[in-house]
Amino acid sequence: MTAAANADTPLMAIDLGRLAGNWRTVRGRYTGAELGAVVKCGAYGLGLDPVVATLSAQGCGQYWTLDFDEARRVRALAPEAEIFVLDGLRGASPRAFRDGHLIPVLNDLDEIDRARGSGTLTVAIALDTGLGRLGLRPQAVRDLATRGLGGLRVRAWVTQPASFSAPEGPGGQDLYERFLALTAPLPRAARSLAISASVFSRPEHHLDMARVGSALYGVDTTPGRALPLRPVARLDAPVLRVADLPAGAGIGYDGQFRCPRPMRVATLGIGYAHGLPYALMNRGAVRFGEYAAPIVGGISMGLTSVDVTGLPAGLAVPGARAEIFGDHQRVEDLAARAGLPANVLLSLAAAVCRKRYHASRPDQPLASSLSESLP
Repeated sequence: MTAAANADTPLMAIDLGRLAGNWRTVRGRYTGAELGAVVKCGAYGLGLDPVVATLSAQGCGQYWTLDFDEARRVRALAPEAEIFVLDGLRGASPRAFRDGHLIPVLNDLDEIDRARGSGTLTVAIALDTGLGRLGLRPQAVRDLATRGLGGLRVRAWVTQPASFSAPEGPGGQDLYERFLALTAPLPRAARSLAISASVFSRPEHHLDMARVGSALYGVDTTPGRALPLRPVARLDAPVLRVADLPAGAGIGYDGQFRCPRPMRVATLGIGYAHGLPYALMNRGAVRFGEYAAPIVGGISMGLTSVDVTGLPAGLAVPGARAEIFGDHQRVEDLAARAGLPANVLLSLAAAVCRKRYHASRPDQPLASSLSESLP
């Protein structure tokens, strides 16, 4: 894809130097023994290859993937790493996991029986401490303690907090105590409770093993608490046209917005097909440097209108680029305007927008040697 073609499309710039910096920040705060990176769903859409390569260069030796195929991709990128598969045995046989040196996270007794029947296999086992999704409920944990594990080698007992954004809330202590109580009668193995937010707010949750995703990508999942992280992804879009509209002019289908006064309106080449939420109709804004340009009208498939009335001359002109999220507008803030978690907006946009990788530090040849990657 040439630079000229990129000028007319949304583009996500991914700073691998900041990714490395966020890893170091998390590593400095984590007091447990083992820190792993969550790279499920293509590293939240940012790209498995550059993300895994960057983190491996920083010393990361443990990755958490979604499924068997993704785990095999990570294995090719990080031959010596320990790789966990959150989907368990779905998609492959126990033997395939054993041959690939991949660790399935088993989620129920039937899956454990299937793994047990295959002979010696290293696994992790998920326990449900209140999220109500996957993992063994308390009675199943008691049954497992009675029945035993056969030839399975349990690498870790894993649970998922019921609140990913507020582990410091009153339920955090209950979660911690439930997890310790559930694992007490089970064979000794690493205990994994801590996720991104709890690394910064609940040291007692650190235990033996943490798995972090959002924090590495610069997404702050803790409302009301600013974490020392830098955004890794910046999304911008081109200005296609600027028009002076009279008072009463309609913008968007069925007059979704009516100009209350004469306005200058810029049309951007980005829409819901690029991951920009339709819920931002007539709310939220984009940025031209330090200046905000409110969204006016609806979000169409490939176009969005913004109010640039009063912006300095030459700032919002055809060919200029508006920041959708990045340094001047955090993805958390725009996502909140749309009523979404920040990771939803990040992963939606990353999955479909063109990406370019760079490093903010010149001493990282890996990042600077990567050019453009298409979704």
